[in-house]
Amino acid sequence: MIKSCVVRTEDADIAYDIEGEGPLLLLIAGGNGDSKIFTKLSTYLSDRYTVVRYDRRADGRSTGDINGEMDMEQAGRDAAAVIKALNLGSAYVFGSSAGANIALELTAQHPELVKGLIAHEPPVVNILPENEASKWQALFHEVSKTFNTKGAAQAMALFGTCFIGFEQEAIRPTEHIAATHERFLAHEFVHINHYVPCIDVLRSSGVPIVMTAGRASGEAFYAKTAREVARQLSCTYVDIIGHHLGYRFQDALQFSEELDQIITIYLNHN
Repeated sequence: MIKSCVVRTEDADIAYDIEGEGPLLLLIAGGNGDSKIFTKLSTYLSDRYTVVRYDRRADGRSTGDINGEMDMEQAGRDAAAVIKALNLGSAYVFGSSAGANIALELTAQHPELVKGLIAHEPPVVNILPENEASKWQALFHEVSKTFNTKGAAQAMALFGTCFIGFEQEAIRPTEHIAATHERFLAHEFVHINHYVPCIDVLRSSGVPIVMTAGRASGEAFYAKTAREVARQLSCTYVDIIGHHLGYRFQDALQFSEELDQIITIYLNHN
């Protein structure tokens, strides 16, 4: 059974769903911020975990300023507010894509709330060598320029050229999600791609961290960033099934099994 709740924080109502029993596991969504992306994954994990997934500020069912610029520090505080509202102690945290950025920020801000972190393919390109980071930032600038001149559909098509391992249709806006792509490109995209995690703070946090990338992601920029963050943190890196969104568009069951193995092997130190 799924229980739906809301926590009020910083002038927004953050909607979240709770499913299952066991250790607390928080799932943080990436671009567009709607927790529906985790529906299958949550179901498969709910026999072992109390799984919590939430709609990010101004996305999905959550309120907030839909025309406001994304604030990564505030996004971290929103995640902390959800964990605190549960009153179940610290949580294992899985963040994907921009959700991995938020999970890293949450861990840096509130290590006492994070029992262990799995950050999947965070798009933190500025952590890469300068020449490579500049290349990707130039492409992202073109995506933003295309959005401003030609609209979300063409901008997302250009952005889709960055992705490896799945059909471009998987990230192309359809009519019912066009509004969320508009918000993503107008108010989140730049902030996500310019975020740099606090390596020194994370390294000294005492929180066990595992970086992951999909085995189908190859040399995609977001797979390289996962490996580079792991190198700089001197933490574990693990290849996991699928591509950037393998838990949604590919084998959610196998992804859940591998995620559980990572938690059991690398994060369960109690």
